[in-house]
Amino acid sequence: MAGKGLNPYQRYYWSASSAYDLAETACVSIGFVLDGPLSIAQFSRAVDAVVNRHEQLRSRFHETEQGVRRFPGAAVHDVLRVNCEPFELSRLEEYVENLCRLPLDLKVDIPFRAYLKKLGRDRHLFALIIHHIVVDSWSLEVILDDLATAYSGAISAAPEPLLEPLTFDHETLAKPLKHDERQRQALFWRHYLKGAKIPLIPYLLTGESAQAKSTFDVMTPDSKVHAAINRLCNALNVTPFVVYTAAASIALAYFCASDDLLIQTNVTPRWTEDTQTVVAYLSARIPLRVRVDSKLSLQTHILNVADSLYETFDSVGLSIGEIMAESEIKHSLPVHIGAESPIEGWDLEGVAVSQVQLPDYQPWPLFMWVPVTIEYCFIKLQYQADRISPENILKLKRLLNETLDQFSLLEAEGSARDTAVLKHEAIQ
Repeated sequence: MAGKGLNPYQRYYWSASSAYDLAETACVSIGFVLDGPLSIAQFSRAVDAVVNRHEQLRSRFHETEQGVRRFPGAAVHDVLRVNCEPFELSRLEEYVENLCRLPLDLKVDIPFRAYLKKLGRDRHLFALIIHHIVVDSWSLEVILDDLATAYSGAISAAPEPLLEPLTFDHETLAKPLKHDERQRQALFWRHYLKGAKIPLIPYLLTGESAQAKSTFDVMTPDSKVHAAINRLCNALNVTPFVVYTAAASIALAYFCASDDLLIQTNVTPRWTEDTQTVVAYLSARIPLRVRVDSKLSLQTHILNVADSLYETFDSVGLSIGEIMAESEIKHSLPVHIGAESPIEGWDLEGVAVSQVQLPDYQPWPLFMWVPVTIEYCFIKLQYQADRISPENILKLKRLLNETLDQFSLLEAEGSARDTAVLKHEAIQ
């Protein structure tokens, strides 16, 4: 069979990039200001080494008689685009915006772009714009770590290759499900989604095929709320993502006037240590069903959200498009809740690195990022400003804050929390 297979995560993004007019709706962008004596020639070598190590980053994608397939290309050279023309910092946003808007055709272009822009003496803007079909939050850190390692080797005149070849075989994650297993998973999703409802965002503007640049706000709960959430995680044996998703679902239930929410999210059903690879099926996109019952305690609601997530782990071999096809729902999901672990730091030898925010594009009207680690406490609201009014975003932020404030009161409810835990353990 020509080409290589796609895992469910990639099949989803192939569909997403085909469904919207703008290719950047499925790209992730990240930028850094580099201060110090950067060796541009060696940095360019390091970028090439990263792309050549990960065949996903130098692959093209085509529809075939067997479905969409991935075709790794030959070794690449001079991937980094360098621009040393005089540049005014006041034009930074415009410049980066233009970079992010450049069309990316997965059939023709490799899904990885790297730019270096001279900002001044020993100061550069480094921007990565990568199609989501080959990158997720886990693999982005792999790319940056590899780039730092390759650059260190390049400036020390290390022999080629600057990075060790991978031994991981992506095909193990792209094998199609056997018929019986596919039927089992399809049956699970039909049952899971039966009667589910799509949340209706108030006064959402619809009918626009071209998606606008996302706008975002970051909410940082105070230390009291953060401490309460940490205690909840320990007491209920759940992750911060579960707790924040539970809180977000309560706010969304009020915001969308619905007690049965179907939202899109990511799950990480398995993690293969030391694979050091890109998009190794570390995460899968699924529709998450959350029911909000005001009669239940907050602790019980958190455990219900955890159960709803955990019960999907054995049935993520289908792409979300295939999953939704098993339901009676014919519309896309307008709300996404994702998990994010901020990059704690990126070390580049001899250069000071600081991250900068680049424009981001998403095909959802409302995107909520929540932390995945206990060390961080924030909610990032990312939304399309041309489709959701400022008044409605303010309302949602107020509802989120009010919901999070309730969590700071949970320490006084130790007995109720313990009761909820015991009840949960009894039904496992």
